[in-house]
Amino acid sequence: MSQMRKFDYLQLGVAIAGLLMFIFLAFGYTHHLGYIDWIDQFGFKHIREPLTPERSWFFRNITRGGNTKWTALVMAITAIIALLIRKIDVAVFMVVNVGVFGLGVMMLMKHIFHRPRPDIYHVIAQGGYSFPSGHALNAVLLYGSLIVLVHYYLKKQDQLRYAFMTLFGALVFAIPISRVYLGVHYLSDVLAGFSLGVFFLIMSKELIFKYRTREVFEHAINPEPSANHA
Repeated sequence: MSQMRKFDYLQLGVAIAGLLMFIFLAFGYTHHLGYIDWIDQFGFKHIREPLTPERSWFFRNITRGGNTKWTALVMAITAIIALLIRKIDVAVFMVVNVGVFGLGVMMLMKHIFHRPRPDIYHVIAQGGYSFPSGHALNAVLLYGSLIVLVHYYLKKQDQLRYAFMTLFGALVFAIPISRVYLGVHYLSDVLAGFSLGVFFLIMSKELIFKYRTREVFEHAINPEPSANHA
């Protein structure tokens, strides 16, 4: 029971694939390679078009779920609750993913690459740099982290668990898409933020919970009196 589970090599493979995708996109942008332009034009053609009042209203509201203030607020509330119920791993998991990776690393990356935002009509006002998409990164790290927590903590409430996981999963994809539609990001920005977020999320899940994610959360649901915490 206290035995350490093996590292999940399938998830490790997905994490590495995410990191390689980010490097592929970053290299393409910094070296002005043709595939970046192809990806970006594909995004504008198949995601942004057509611009309609209904779609604009929908994506303007969806994109708020990835705003810095909102993600920081959700992170803080979740971390405080975790600390109150003595789940230190959960608090660290949220703060590292959303605070360090989603907010801190994102700002660093934007200043490294200095990519201007698309020179097209912006449905919403947005300043700052474009690569990688902070909203895409935040969406994966915030809502992906919540999916992990819901999956383990609501083990016995299947309907509620699946409802939350469906909602959070939809936001993980809808928020990045909204950035392309709104004209404030290229598709390559969004893919870079998304893939980097996948890498950070999987690695933090595996490492912060000391390779024992399943056991840690199952113990939280069904604690054993004789079990000793490391």
